[in-house]
Amino acid sequence: MELIKLYANFEEAFFVERENRFVMQLKKADGQTIFAYIANPGRMEEFLTPGHPFFITPGNNGKYFYHVVSTFYQGSYILLDTIKTNYLVELILKNHGIEAFNDAQRIRREVTVNRSKFDFLLEREGKKPALLEVKSCSLCHNGAAMFPDAPTERGKRHLQDLELLASQGYDTYTLYLIGHKNARVFMPNGHTDRDYCEAFCKAKRVHFMAFCVNMTDPVTFDLSYVKEVPIDFETSRRLFADKGSYILVFYNEIPFKKIIGSLGEREFKKGYYVYVGSALHGLEKRIKRHLRQTKKIRWHMDYISPQCMKVEKVYLIRRPDRIEVGLARGMMEICAEFVPGFGSSDSEMDSHFFYFRERPYRTRAFLDLLLTYRAGNRELYHLPIAGSPAAHAHNPALLLLLGQVFPGIAYINIQNF
Repeated sequence: MELIKLYANFEEAFFVERENRFVMQLKKADGQTIFAYIANPGRMEEFLTPGHPFFITPGNNGKYFYHVVSTFYQGSYILLDTIKTNYLVELILKNHGIEAFNDAQRIRREVTVNRSKFDFLLEREGKKPALLEVKSCSLCHNGAAMFPDAPTERGKRHLQDLELLASQGYDTYTLYLIGHKNARVFMPNGHTDRDYCEAFCKAKRVHFMAFCVNMTDPVTFDLSYVKEVPIDFETSRRLFADKGSYILVFYNEIPFKKIIGSLGEREFKKGYYVYVGSALHGLEKRIKRHLRQTKKIRWHMDYISPQCMKVEKVYLIRRPDRIEVGLARGMMEICAEFVPGFGSSDSEMDSHFFYFRERPYRTRAFLDLLLTYRAGNRELYHLPIAGSPAAHAHNPALLLLLGQVFPGIAYINIQNF
C-alpha cells in the first residue's frame, strides 16, 4: 500500500437534512446537531437517509466550522469533497497510476483553451498535447457507477469542446474517477441527464476512461489501488432514448375525497403518494402532460395532477423493457397503503398509486428500488447472458435472478438502465 492522508483527522456524524446544495444538517455521536459545508453540488440522494454516516473535518475558514469530506456506502468509503479530486488525480498521474499517461513529461493544471477550462494539460514527447477533464463520480450502486447524478450543462459543454479540440491538434480525454472501490462498470447517467448522455455518445474522438480508487478510512487513500473500470458503451447509446418508466412523487397537504372516473370515490390522506407509470414512446412528453395544468381527462392521474397534489419529485428510468409492473410490485411491498384500482386498469397489480406517511425518497427501501432498476443487476454483468434461456438451462439460479430483476422478460442482453 502507498497511503496518502487527505485530512489530519475526522469525526463521524449522521444525516438529518440537506439544507441546500452545499449545507448538511448532521448529528454528531454526542447528540450535538451541526451544520456542515459540503463541496459537492451533486444530488447524492442515495446517501440522504436518516442516520446515514458522513465524515467531517474541522474547516479552516468559511461560514461553517465543519466540512463533509466522505461517506460510506455498500462496503466502501467514498470521497465527497470534489475540491480534492484533482489533487488526487495529480498524485495518481505522478505515481504512474494510469498507463496511458506514464510518458507525460509535464503536467499542467487548470488550462484554458477557447471557451473552457480543463483540469489538466499533459505534454508528451513526440505526441500531441493531451487535454484531460476529470469528473468525480460518487454514484455507484450494486457495482454500476453513473455520472452525473444531477444535470450538468458545464459537463456537456466540456464534452462538446473536447470533441472539437480533438480536430485541432489535441488528444482529448475524459476521466471518471469513481469513489467506490467495488465499481465494476461505468456508464453515463441518462436517467438523470439525457443531454449529457447524448453528448457522451456523440463524442467519437474523445477518449473515455474510468478508474475506481480505494479509501482505507474516511480520509486516507491507497495510491497503489487504481483500478480501471470498463465502460458500457452499448448501454450508453440507449440511455438517451425517449422511452422508459417513471416514478412521480406527490405531496398531499390536505386530506380529501374525490371521484376518480369509473373507480368511484377514493380517499386521499395527508402525506406522500407515489405513482408508477411507463411510456415506451415519448417519455418526456408523458411527464410534461402529467404536469400540465389543463388537459383532457384520459387517465386516473389526470384527476389528481397537478390540481389536487403537488409534484415533488420526478424519477425517470430509461429502459426499453417493460418494468412498470415490477416497479409497482416493489412499491407495494414498501408503501404504507395503496389506492385500490388507481392507474392499474391494464396491470396485474391492484394499484399503481401508493401512499407513504413520510418522504419516500428519504428511505433506503425506495432508493434501493429506484437505483436497482436504473443500474440493473450488475452481479450478472460479467456473465454471458446474451442468448436464449436454453443456453443457460444449467444455471437455474441465474434464470430465477433475471426473472426477479426483469419481470416479464424471457431473456435479455445486459443493458440494464
